[in-house]
Amino acid sequence: MSVDRILLVSLDNLGDLVFASALSPPLRERFPKAAVDVWCKQYTADVAMLIPGVRNVIAADPFWDVAPGRDKGTRRAFLHALRTVRSANYDVALLAAAPWRTAAAVAAARIPRRIGLRRRKNRAFLTDALPDEDARQPVMSEMARLLRALGIAAEELRYRLDPAPLRERRERLASAMSRPYAALHPFASKENRCVAIPEWIDVARRLTERNLHVLWIGSAAELNRVRALGDGAMWRFVDRVGDASLANTAAALADASLFIGHDSGPLHIAGALGVPVVGVFAPGEPLRTFPQGVGPWRLLARSAPTGITAADILREVDAL
Repeated sequence: MSVDRILLVSLDNLGDLVFASALSPPLRERFPKAAVDVWCKQYTADVAMLIPGVRNVIAADPFWDVAPGRDKGTRRAFLHALRTVRSANYDVALLAAAPWRTAAAVAAARIPRRIGLRRRKNRAFLTDALPDEDARQPVMSEMARLLRALGIAAEELRYRLDPAPLRERRERLASAMSRPYAALHPFASKENRCVAIPEWIDVARRLTERNLHVLWIGSAAELNRVRALGDGAMWRFVDRVGDASLANTAAALADASLFIGHDSGPLHIAGALGVPVVGVFAPGEPLRTFPQGVGPWRLLARSAPTGITAADILREVDAL
C-alpha cells in the first residue's frame, strides 16, 4: 500500500509520549515523502511538537482517563479530535500503546492499517495485532516491533526530541538562569516511590558546593514542599522562571548540565534532549523504562526509597 500519511498515537502520559518519539526518525527515513502526525493528550502536546519530523499535533484528553493534574477529558473535545483525525485520511497508525479504548478510537477514525501490540480486548480494533506486549522487555525493544510490521529494521532505537522550536524560550530563560545548573526532580506519580525531600535538599546543597547551580523541576504544589524545607534563596524553581507550561520546563531542561530525578516524564525529556541523567527507581520498572534516550545515563534502582541517601545519588552522579 502507498504510505503518504502516518499517525503516531500516544494517548498516554508524558513519559510514554517521549518513548514514542523514537518511532518518528525511522518512519521518515523509510517513507521520506510521508507526513507524520501525532495524536496525544492535551498536556503532552508541547512535547509532541518537539518530536523530530512531526508535521502536526492533534491533542485531546481521553474521556476515559485522567492526566496528571487534570480532570478526565470531555467526550465533546475528544470527539472533535477524532473527527480531525478521520478527516486527515491517514494510511497507517502506529499505536505506541494500544489499550482497547485507544485502539477502538483509532478504528473509529477509519484508518485502514492500525498497528499495535496485543492487549486484553484490543485485537478486534487492530489490523496488525502483534504478539502480546511484554512488560519485562525494554520499551524501545517493544517499540521496534511496531516498525518491523512496516518492514523497518530498527534494533537500536533511542528516543530523542528536537530543541530547535524552544530557541526563543531558551533565550528568555538564559537571562534568568545561572550556568552551569543541575535540574532536580524529586517527585513521581506515587509518593511511596519517592526519596525523602530532605535527602534531595542535601543533594542540592552538595551540588552547590561543587559550583553547580540548582533548578528544581515540578508543579507549584510539589515545589512548595521543597521551598518549605529548604533555603530557596540559593536555588531556582521552574514554576517561577518563565511560565508554567510544559514547553517552559522542556526549554529549561534543554540547557541543564545534569538531570537527577525519579522515573518520570521530566527524566525522559532530559534524556531525549541529550542531557546526562541519573534516574532514581524506587522501585519503578528499571528493566523496562530505564533511560533510553540519546544522552548518557546512570541508574539507581532499589526496591523502596527508604534508605536511599544523598550520598547514594551523588555516587551515581560521579560515575557519569
